[in-house]
Amino acid sequence: MIKVKLEKNNDKEPILKLGIKEKDLNIYKFLKRSLMDSKKLTGIYNYEVPLRYFIPIFNNLPKENLLIDKNSILSYLEFSDDFDEKYYYTLTANAKYMRLWREENCPNIYKVSINIDSMSIEKEIAFQKVKLNI
Repeated sequence: MIKVKLEKNNDKEPILKLGIKEKDLNIYKFLKRSLMDSKKLTGIYNYEVPLRYFIPIFNNLPKENLLIDKNSILSYLEFSDDFDEKYYYTLTANAKYMRLWREENCPNIYKVSINIDSMSIEKEIAFQKVKLNI
């Protein structure tokens, strides 16, 4: 059983914590790539994984082996730069986040919503890319 928890850090940005046992790592080898970029923690959730790995992990794991914490955040906003090198996440679209969005040439901002009951993720456009005609 792999435990997942989305919570906010001190900057009010979402972070992903995973509780993985060694036997699960041997079964699901694709998790090793995400754990190479992660930070090791102590406790039930033993890894803090970059949030860009959340959707691939969620979609590739069998739902019966995935447990989302009941205190987990269920939606967040995300966008990336033109080359998908930098990802930006937040819980609410505040002034600082929108300034970063303008600096990155206003790409689409997506709202990612997690449904615990049906164990599904919905990703929809919250702010559409701005096209300027000059």
